[in-house]
Formats: sequence, C-alpha cells, structure tokens
Amino acid sequence: MFRDKLFRIISQKPEVRDRTREIRLRAGQPVTLELGFKPDNKADRLYLDEIVKPEDLRELIEFFCNYSVHSYAKQLSEGFITLDGGHRAGFCGTAVINGGEVTAIRDITSVNLRIAREFKGCSDELFQLVSAEMLNTLLIIGKPMSAKTTVLRDFARNLSQFYKVTVIDERGEIAAVNKGVSTLGAASALGAVSALGAVSALGAVSALEAASAFDLGLNTDILNNFPKKAGFITALRALSPDYIICDEIAHDGASVSECLNSGVKLVMTAHCGSLEEARRSNTLAGITENADYIALLGTGRNIGRLEELWRKDGKNANGFSSILRSGRCGNRFVPLSRA
Repeated sequence: MFRDKLFRIISQKPEVRDRTREIRLRAGQPVTLELGFKPDNKADRLYLDEIVKPEDLRELIEFFCNYSVHSYAKQLSEGFITLDGGHRAGFCGTAVINGGEVTAIRDITSVNLRIAREFKGCSDELFQLVSAEMLNTLLIIGKPMSAKTTVLRDFARNLSQFYKVTVIDERGEIAAVNKGVSTLGAASALGAVSALGAVSALGAVSALEAASAFDLGLNTDILNNFPKKAGFITALRALSPDYIICDEIAHDGASVSECLNSGVKLVMTAHCGSLEEARRSNTLAGITENADYIALLGTGRNIGRLEELWRKDGKNANGFSSILRSGRCGNRFVPLSRA
C-alpha cells in the first residue's frame, strides 16, 4: 500500500523527517517534503525518488474517509479533511458545481499533508504583552503558514491558568479531539504518515508515533466540530466562559458582537497579511473594529514571530496604534510550525 511505502521512505531519512512541515503528493510527480526556509528565505524542499500515481491518491482518499467517501462529502467539498492528531489533508481536483456551489471534488490530482505540532511557550511573549495591557479581545492575523493555529493553541493554555476558556474547534485542528480526548499527532513527518494508518516494525517502539495530550490548560472546554455560530450559542448558554477562542474567523461579525455584548472576551485568528488588509476585508466586517488588540505573526524564517502589535485607539485615523514593531519583539520563533 502506498501509505506503507511512504512511511518506510520517510523513516529512512531521520535527518529531514523532523523538519518536514508538509508532504506534497502530486500525480505524476515525485513525493515532495517541504522543510521550511533556507537562510536566504527561499523554500527548502526535498524531492524523493517515489513518483506518485493517480491510484495512490485514490487509495489515500479512501483511507482518509474510512472507506466511506460519501460520509465525508461535506469535508471533501471544502477541499480538506482533518486527520487524527490535528494533521490536515488538502485536496486539488475538479470541482463539481451544483447551484453555484462546490458540492464535491473529483479526479483528485494532488494531496497536501500539513503537519500539526505543539510548541509550548510560543505564545508567551504575546500573552505577557497583552495581559499586561489588560487583555480584552485579541485578533491574531498572518499569512498562510504563519503558525496562527499553533500560537492560538498555546495562548489558550496560557489563558486557562487564570480564566475559564471555551475553544470552538470547528475543524478539529486546535485540540485534535479523538473519541473525547485531546490528542497531539507525532510531531514529525513520520507521525503524519502514521496518522494514515501505516504499520511497521518501528510502530511499537518509535516515540514519534505515540499520541500525547494537547495541553490547552486545566480550565479549557472544547466544542469539537461545532460551527462557530452554534459554538458561540452553546458556550454562552451552557459553559459560562471568560474567554472564547476560535480559529480562522470570517463572516462571523454578528456572533462576535453578540459575545462581546454578553460580557465574554474573544481570542481569534484570521488570514490577513497586514492591519490594512484586516480593515479592508469584507469577511472581517464587524470583527476588526471590535478587537482591542491585533497581533501580526511572521512567515518564512520568521514563522510565528510577533511582528507587530496594535491597540485600539479612537484618536488614530485607522482606529489602532502600533505599540510594538518587529525589531523590538525579541527573538522568539515558532520552529517548524503551521497554521
């Protein structure tokens, strides 16, 4: 089976397996390991000898879907599936359109495995800065692959030391809950392939394959796979949180306003590369203006680094004042992370 072959190939390359952030599988092309960035900030990648066949991709998709593809129709139509351990498999192929919406993806041409990791302490600097400023509502922004989810997860752990926290984990990537238990997939490419069900003699002894609990803190409740709107309602009615945390906020301005008007504070992430993009974004209408703080994370070799921090300021024309810029943010990086 292809996943077993992939497991064996990567297990033979210990010098790169722990650096791998993504495993790219494109039909007719070699298996590609995305390793991060070189000192010149150019992508560092390794092409393996194994050529991916269309039937290899079909095998993986069937396995991702527990051999019941129709049961995963909604996830497939969105272009990704969350695997055990919080890893994400993204798909490219031909869209099936019904009523102007994508209802399925057929003829899959590529699969991208994004590897989930936990780095305790990666949010410490941001937490100390905003908590010293009497944290209210925080929006964490950054481009794709800026470690937003990783930093958000660790921020939940920090908040939970002092407050009741509810995490709305719509895609199962923040807490990676499996059968009611928050789990962390092995923090390496080998662990991601293990999530595919690969079996080998290494499995019994490799610590890389062991699942361990994500640490979201002692006072954190997790609403797993809840749509954000339903999660906000459940949290407010049943969980009495001090803070609600959610990832990839968009088109949720009404729910955000309702929470803030109910005395609950929020910590959220969004895909934006700058404060101006966040302010202009139609998907963040009703969200940016309700944030007390906006934090920008870096990418490339600066992945997960706090690049700039803004505080709401009614006297400023754009509504925010910069209170910290790159160069004064210290040297904390999130190594080999993802968002």
